[in-house]
Parts: sequence; structure tokens; C-alpha cells
Amino acid sequence: MAGTIAAAVIALLGALIVGYSTQFVAEDFKRFRDGSALAAGLAGELASYEFALPMLRSGLVQISGEISAGRRAAVVFRPIERPTDLYFEKVVEKLGLLGPHFVQQIVYVYSNLRAFRMALEMVSTKHAEMADLEVIQRLQLCLEALDRAENVGRPLVKNLHNRADASFSFRWPWSRRRPVPEAAPL
Repeated sequence: MAGTIAAAVIALLGALIVGYSTQFVAEDFKRFRDGSALAAGLAGELASYEFALPMLRSGLVQISGEISAGRRAAVVFRPIERPTDLYFEKVVEKLGLLGPHFVQQIVYVYSNLRAFRMALEMVSTKHAEMADLEVIQRLQLCLEALDRAENVGRPLVKNLHNRADASFSFRWPWSRRRPVPEAAPL
């Protein structure tokens, strides 16, 4: 009788341990899968901006050159609505799934894109109130924000693609090694 009770207790403990462990693996897989989708979406959104960069730079340099040459009247400023990052704004609260290095770089790139947009919006709407030098300086700030976003953004897109394509590998919560690629620090 004592052997039967001991066997039942051992079986119960084994079932509890297996069930508990399965929950760890299932939750880790779900978080990994969600992180992969997040990485792919962010990589797609950031990569889509790559083709606009040369056109934006060229336009900003051309406007600065016209103003510097005393031909401000030849420059037509059109008001713009500040664009938004549709995907980023929807998933910003989930960035932690990617790890701290990715979060740091993603926020850095998007913050510089936002700075570019704010500076360009200011020029496009308030240019009449600005002296030539101020317009040129604000356009220079736009270019600098684009450069910062691009310098971190290009390798970030590659790293996000690598993270999205990584294979799942379970890790215990107390382990220190990450089985997925991390972004390089800034």
C-alpha cells in the first residue's frame, strides 16, 4: 500500500513538473514568435524609408543652396502634415520583446526621424517668419537628423531581419545567454 501511495505521489510530482516546464517553454515560444513578427514589421517600415533618403537630402541641399545664393524667392515652400510611422506607433509597447539593445536603437532611429519631421514642418509652415540663415540652419538640422537615423538605421534593419529569421531555442528564465541575435550597442 505504501509503495502505491509513493508511486502515485511521484507520478503527481512528475506531472506537475512537466506541466510547469511546458508552460515555461510555451510562453517563451510565444514571446519569441511575437518578437520575430515585431522585428520583421519594424525592419519593413524602416527599410521603406531608405529609398526616400537620397531625394530628401537632394531637396534639402538644393533649397539651402538657393537660399544661400540669394534666390529665396525661387524656393516654394509647401505646408506639410507631419507623417507618422503607422507600424511603430501600434507596437511601441511591445518593443521589450526584442531586448534592450534593439529597443535603444529603434527608439534612437525613430526619435531622429521625428526630429527631422518636426524641423521640416517648422520650416515649411514658419519660413516666412525666418531669416535666410535660420532657414538654412534648420534645413541643416534636418540633414543631421537624417544622417543619425540612417547611420544607426541601416545596420539596425539588417539586425532586425536576422532577429526575425532566427530559430527558436528555449532558455530557462535564470539563464544569461540569449539564443537570438542582439543588436549592436550604439
